[in-house]
Amino acid sequence: MIEAWTAGGETELQRWRERRRATEESLAEAARLQGSATARRTPEEEDFTEQLRAVWQERGNHSTEKVARYCGLSARTLDSYLEGRTLPNAERLRELFDGLSVVQGDSEVSLPPIREALVGEALFRARTARKEERTRVRQLARALPGGQPATPDTPHFSGFGAVPGVRLGQRFDNRRTLAQAGVHRQSIAGIAGSRDRGAESVVVSGTYADDDHGDVIIYTGEGTVDPRTGRQTHDQQLTRGNAALAASAATGLPVRVTRRITIGPHAGAYRYDGLYRVEDYWSEQGPHDYRVWRFRLVQLPGAEQSEVARPTPTPTSDAKTRERNDRPRSVSSVQRVVRSTAIANLVKRMHDYTCQVCGIRLQGATGGYAEAAHIRPLGSPYDGPDTVENVLCLCPNHHVLLDQGMLIINDDLTVVNRADSTVLGHLRETADHRVDRQHLAHHRVRHALPTDEAAQ
Repeated sequence: MIEAWTAGGETELQRWRERRRATEESLAEAARLQGSATARRTPEEEDFTEQLRAVWQERGNHSTEKVARYCGLSARTLDSYLEGRTLPNAERLRELFDGLSVVQGDSEVSLPPIREALVGEALFRARTARKEERTRVRQLARALPGGQPATPDTPHFSGFGAVPGVRLGQRFDNRRTLAQAGVHRQSIAGIAGSRDRGAESVVVSGTYADDDHGDVIIYTGEGTVDPRTGRQTHDQQLTRGNAALAASAATGLPVRVTRRITIGPHAGAYRYDGLYRVEDYWSEQGPHDYRVWRFRLVQLPGAEQSEVARPTPTPTSDAKTRERNDRPRSVSSVQRVVRSTAIANLVKRMHDYTCQVCGIRLQGATGGYAEAAHIRPLGSPYDGPDTVENVLCLCPNHHVLLDQGMLIINDDLTVVNRADSTVLGHLRETADHRVDRQHLAHHRVRHALPTDEAAQ
C-alpha cells in the first residue's frame, strides 16, 4: 500500500520509513514518561467495559431492548457500550444507570454510590486514554506521504484570554463556528477547560437559571438535566466544568464569556462578550430541589479585555522543554486580595498573629504576619458582616483552604481537612474572640456540606 502511494520510488519510500520511525520513537518516549497507554484498544477502555458489564449483571442482566424503554438511549447504543465498541459520556452513563434502576422494579435497591463512582472514574480514565490514542494516530498519519494537512484559514486557539482576531460583540451563527474560531471549543457543554488548568470559556445559553446582570453573572454550573423535561435530576458535583471554574477562581486567569442571542432576527446565534474573572463560587439548593454550584463572574475593565494568558504546560521531556524555551512567552500574574480593615487587624492582634488552626506564627520583617479570613464572605450574595465573630486569624495556607471549602470547621470547633477527612485539631478561641456558629454552618452549606453531615 505504501509503495502504491509513493509510486514505487525507493527514495520516497525510505523517507517515509524514516519519518515513521522518528514519530513512533517520539511517541513511545512521551508515553513512557507520561505512563500513558498506546495500544489500539487501551487497557482503560477494557477495564471500563468489564466494570459496566459487571454492573449490568448485578442489576439482573436484562436485555438492552428492555432497558432502552426506560431511558433515553436506544438498544443499539446500549449494545455498543456493553460490547466496548463505543464509550458513553457521563450524562449517557447516568441515563443507563437510571434505566437499570427502573427496570429492576425495586425502587429501594439502587446502585451503591461507591460502585457508581468507581464506574464513573473508570469511564473518565477510558475517555482520557482514547483521546491520547487518537492524538497518537493523527501524529502517525501526518508522517505518511501527503499526510501533512493544509494550513486552515482560521487557526484554532486553545489558550486563555482574548482570541486574536475576535472582536468584542462579534456574532457567530452557531456553536460550530464558535469552536472553529477558538472562542469556545465545546460543541455542547457550556464550560470548556479542565480542573488542572481552569476554565477557558463559558456559554450563557439559558439551560440553567443564571442571574445575568451584564458586567456581573451568577453562573450556574453544569450537571444532569433531563432533555425531555428540562428538569435537573441529580445534585451537581464539583467535577469536570464546575471544577474548571473553581480552578479559575484560584488562578485568577480570565474566562471568555459568550451569550446566546434569544431575541430578534439573530435568535439562536451567539455573541462574544469579553473576558470575566471568577471571583467566587458556592453551592446552594436549586429550583428543582437539587443542589447546584454557582459562580460569580465579573467583567474585566476595558483595558484588560485584550489580554491573553496561557498557563505554562508541564514539561514531558528535555526536547520539548528546549523547544518551549525557544518560543516567545506571554507573562500573566495572579493576585489574591487580602483585605485590611480595623476589624481584621483587631482579630489578628487578639491572636498575636498566630494561626487559629495550626498555631504557627509567621515572623516577617516588621513583625508577625497573619491573614484575616471572613467565614461568611462580605458583599452580595452572602452579605456577611464585617464583625469580630465572622473573622478568623489564619496563616496564608489555611486561609486559602478555608476559602476553597477544603477546610471545614464544625460547631464543636473541630477542624477537618476535607481532602482526606482527617481531624486537624480544634479552632483556637480567646475570651475576647468567639466565632459565630451560624457563620460556620453557612460556610459548610455553601461548600455543599450539609450541617448535619459535617457534624458527624
